[in-house]
Amino acid sequence: MRGFVARQQEYVARLDADERAVLAGIASEVGVLLGATPFRRAARVAQQTAPDPQVDESDDEDDEPGDVLDDGPPLSALGWPWQRPVERPTDSAVRRLLPDASEDPEQAAEFRRLTDADLRERKIAGLRTWWQALRAPGGRHGDAVAVTAAEAPAVAAAMTDVRLVLADRLGVRTDEDGERIYQELTEPVPPGSGGRDSEAIAVRRAFVGVYAMLSELQETLVGAMLEQSRARRTSQGGADGPRGTGG
Repeated sequence: MRGFVARQQEYVARLDADERAVLAGIASEVGVLLGATPFRRAARVAQQTAPDPQVDESDDEDDEPGDVLDDGPPLSALGWPWQRPVERPTDSAVRRLLPDASEDPEQAAEFRRLTDADLRERKIAGLRTWWQALRAPGGRHGDAVAVTAAEAPAVAAAMTDVRLVLADRLGVRTDEDGERIYQELTEPVPPGSGGRDSEAIAVRRAFVGVYAMLSELQETLVGAMLEQSRARRTSQGGADGPRGTGG
């Protein structure tokens, strides 16, 4: 893996096929936690239901002027999402993604009622953008994962969301916990570990490795974005977007 660097109007990282597959799978799973359909399934359905570009639906003889389908009452009339209470998430990982906005229960419930749907939608969109970038590598070696300058903030936020979920599953509650889990990657397997214990340790270390990889990817992406922002502020009449050299 190589972290993000600026390349023309994009930010590009290098990830092998296994790394991309793992990161894409976890991004989709976090989207599902937020209420999305698994991204691969959703993409497949969208592809199957896409209209045929060779069919001109405007010439449909069955449509009469003013013959419009009745979509029923507006969503607001059905009490969604603004008129209906939204329950606080029971999953601790989802609570990290959608935390209470206030210590006051009534204020927190009111804020959640007003913002929950939009916040979930925005987070899912960012996760999907990151997933799509991972699923469509480029470059001469087919390992270049690129996000545009416009996509970069949402992708960085999506990485934060994935890291929050992984941190919850790994039991990271404090900064000290965060430092400690990195040590697990180099610690020897405890004596006497075998069978299920050994398998559990291997699985945990794999997720710690993913957490560490995401941390580096996010750090390099945000660093490249800040560098480009500083460069734009100091340049005169410079165009927006990354200014790195090709390679």
